[in-house]
Amino acid sequence: MANLLHTTTIRAIRDTVLRSSKIYKSSAIELQRNTVPLAQTAAGERSLDIMFFVQKHNSLSQRVAQELTEKNHQISVHEISNSDEMKTLTTKKNPDLILCPFLTKRVPDEVYMNPVTPCLIVHPGIEGDRGMTSIDWALKENAGSWGVTVMQADKVMDAGDIWSTRNFQINRPNINSLTKSSLYVNEVTNAAVEACLQAVDNFLNNIAPRSLDYAMAHVHGRLRPTMKKSDRQIDWEQPAEDVARQVRMSDSSPGAMASVKQSNGESKWSDKMRVFGAHIEELGLENSKGAPGEVLGQRDDAILVKCGEGSVWLSHLKKDKLKLPATSWLKNMDIPQLPAPSVEVPHGMFPKTFQEIWTTVSPRGVCHVNFDFYNGAMSTGQCRRLDYVLSEVGKDERVKVIVLKGGLNFFSNGIHLNVIESCQDPSEESWRNINAINDVVQRIFMSDKVTISAVRGNAGAGGAMVALASDFTLAREGVVFNPHYRTMHLFGSEYHTYFLPNKVGKAKAEQLLNNAVPMLSNEAVRIGFVDGACGRTHQDFEAFVEDVANKVASPSIMKEVLKSKERNKTSQWLNSLQKHRAHELEKMASNFQSNDYHQARKSFVYH
Repeated sequence: MANLLHTTTIRAIRDTVLRSSKIYKSSAIELQRNTVPLAQTAAGERSLDIMFFVQKHNSLSQRVAQELTEKNHQISVHEISNSDEMKTLTTKKNPDLILCPFLTKRVPDEVYMNPVTPCLIVHPGIEGDRGMTSIDWALKENAGSWGVTVMQADKVMDAGDIWSTRNFQINRPNINSLTKSSLYVNEVTNAAVEACLQAVDNFLNNIAPRSLDYAMAHVHGRLRPTMKKSDRQIDWEQPAEDVARQVRMSDSSPGAMASVKQSNGESKWSDKMRVFGAHIEELGLENSKGAPGEVLGQRDDAILVKCGEGSVWLSHLKKDKLKLPATSWLKNMDIPQLPAPSVEVPHGMFPKTFQEIWTTVSPRGVCHVNFDFYNGAMSTGQCRRLDYVLSEVGKDERVKVIVLKGGLNFFSNGIHLNVIESCQDPSEESWRNINAINDVVQRIFMSDKVTISAVRGNAGAGGAMVALASDFTLAREGVVFNPHYRTMHLFGSEYHTYFLPNKVGKAKAEQLLNNAVPMLSNEAVRIGFVDGACGRTHQDFEAFVEDVANKVASPSIMKEVLKSKERNKTSQWLNSLQKHRAHELEKMASNFQSNDYHQARKSFVYH
């Protein structure tokens, strides 16, 4: 009974806060305008049967598919391993339109020359740009703007007629976040959605595509060669800014190439490895003695490497097809530990050194707990560090509201499968990891502060469930949730058997877990998984979160929430939660021993 009253109270407060937010109300009006329930499609509006050809159904193709589904189009997605599959599927399915959001294989003549069914390619480059490594070149050359082009498939790759284009500015307040994958997941994906929706509208309205004409003043793209290994080779004699840019343009795939050596002038260079997670050191550690390429120190499994000018942190290295925290591949080196910086960073600022977890506290008592883990994976050690920071924040008398913010690209994707794969006993490490992430979830729901999960990046598996433990869950518009564990053959934990049905109802919870279908944040709001979604851009979402957090921090609302939380924390409720955890862990203990899990993990890690 206490839990029901608490849930009802929180929902009432949520509705009050959101109704009072001008930012949310303006976005909600836009949301209502752009999101038409399937049963209410305008009379006469045609629903298309659209077939996707993709190399892999990645975050961009998932987002585009869900956005088109919101427009009442019927989408079927096919992961293509060879070109013959495209011919067979086109003949068998006979769709209205073929869309290729992420495809590097050549489209067969029989498909792109079909006069009835157009085949459209989504290219991550400005109009006229051609080639397989477009984003890489844009970052290497420090482009100030870039774009996405939807074009007709053609005999000459990327030279087909233009159906639509969308350009954007490359302007990040935190330059260390500007990696190839981050640009793809954020700016490129947003532009791709707009370009695809426009292309489909053009097709519906019989607006023909235009020819690619390099004589036109607005066409600035050109044919680019595919980057070679030599283009990605790190030269440690270069300044830190240039080295970091070289790493970022190749991150998270395929990675820049580099060797490093121990900082004693005697050791040999390491084998060449792929390097990732560059962060420029700005706190003065670059003044340490050492020659370019030497490892100056380590912190939280990352390494600091000397450059010609300054130094650069590298968070991950890849060897033998396995990407791991950097020190995992350098165990034969004696690397000194470098002092940890202060967890708290001035409000509105970013860390000046490598720091996966940091906090900011506003004058109104809103504490943002940032945990930006590479690709959203949370290892046992990372979970324990996050749990400790949350514990310390909970003791801070300045703090009224805790805002949990995962990374820019991913809020969280749950346990760290790569680290688990590298361990001598993966089953044992899986067990440690799931218990550590469960401890983080417990820390959240047991907090004596008001908690808000601010999901600005995509979230999957246990990472999606972590967000549900807060008093309020907010998401950026366009975020893709994958709230299931099926692809890894896991039952799942993170107290999801309690929080998920409590949010969406038992029937919907089972549907989400069993169907394993991606879900946009707009849909997540409609079913109650998320309390509010607002802001297509990160800047708009940050403003929305700050607005909501400040309103929740007001004395009257905060008092009401805390009173409800305290009333809810009965021994019966706590015992119930522990039973949910025990039940989940019993299932997971069995899963961690299964061949299905081990094979699925290996397929994911070594893809």
